[in-house]
Amino acid sequence: MKTHLFLQGPHGPFFRKLGSALREQGDKVIRVNSCGGDVWDWPLGHTKYFHKKNIFWGAWIAELMDREEVTDLHVFGDWRPLHREAVLLARLRGLRVWAYEEGYLRPDYITMESGGVNGLSSLPKTRDAMAALAATCPKPASPRKLGNPQVYKTWMAIGHYAGTIFMWPFFHHFQTHRPQSASHEVWGWFLRVLSRSRRKKRSAKELKAAYRSRAPYFLFPLQLDSDSQVRRYSPYSGMKEAIACVLTSFASAAPENTHIIIRNHPLDNGLIDYATFIDSFAKACGIRERVHFVEGAKANRMMDKSIGVVVLNSTIGITALRLGKPVYCVGTAIYAMEGLAINSEQMPLDDFWQKKRAPQRDALADFERVLKTHALVNGNFYTPEGIDTAIDGILRRLGNDME
Repeated sequence: MKTHLFLQGPHGPFFRKLGSALREQGDKVIRVNSCGGDVWDWPLGHTKYFHKKNIFWGAWIAELMDREEVTDLHVFGDWRPLHREAVLLARLRGLRVWAYEEGYLRPDYITMESGGVNGLSSLPKTRDAMAALAATCPKPASPRKLGNPQVYKTWMAIGHYAGTIFMWPFFHHFQTHRPQSASHEVWGWFLRVLSRSRRKKRSAKELKAAYRSRAPYFLFPLQLDSDSQVRRYSPYSGMKEAIACVLTSFASAAPENTHIIIRNHPLDNGLIDYATFIDSFAKACGIRERVHFVEGAKANRMMDKSIGVVVLNSTIGITALRLGKPVYCVGTAIYAMEGLAINSEQMPLDDFWQKKRAPQRDALADFERVLKTHALVNGNFYTPEGIDTAIDGILRRLGNDME
């Protein structure tokens, strides 16, 4: 019998339902709730509560691992402060660590890796190693199509944040891994909803200006400023610094007839006024007429018409590769290697604007085969059908790993 320890999961009931499935097959399950949002997602049964200051977390979680004879640790995002300490302590004890994230390939997949995800992934880092591992992987089956879970995801996030806010008196030492508090983020979303009409009109005007210019353009999709991919696995302190570095490089080295479209992340909380910052900084660089900031437009359509894509390390870079677009990663990404996306080890960003290089089809095929075998599970975290599909795949992977 295995003992599974669950820390924070994706918003909603996914971890709770996975825990129930593991109990049904005879394993023991323990969940740690450290804030009101956790209680909302997993309210009753097989739960422990951490109410102390974070400085006591290491000793507390280690004692729990030892007392309950934990064999498997499950976390959503291996970089959150409490998760990071727990992962290190689990490795010290020889436990299996399962890290979950949104799917490297989207839609219809979630990420589930042994040991870590993203910058801590154990996937091969070179083209030759990727090809060698791909040769051992079976041909992946076609995924079950599960649709877009965005509406479910939004309501589950609202429930989680509401639980965090209203149950704060019971977890008053809790510190979110995000730069802003839950109440601050909710306020940002409220203001964002009020300004939706104005922002939509401004974005449509900018996009029309970009298309009417008939100039070739690069696409730069933004990531969430709070994302660990930005703050841990890129050289930047946040998205404003990343924007500044990309725009200065574009101003100094990109062909004068090219433009750049900067697309905001659809889940941005609105607490950073990117439109004003980008307008001001582009003017300072002398390229205001060549820079277009948009929100809400379809990313795939913009990528399809672009001549290249610049990302920090977002999974949208993989989507661009699958469209055959040259991609430059300014951060650490699992797909930044020879034959796929370009990074600073291959050439400086200043060179990319003039020497962009499309991905190789065989490299992309090897990469996808490895992902689907070792890092992805068909399903999603939010819709009933997606949750059931993902749990079935997870149970198979856990069972295969124990054989």
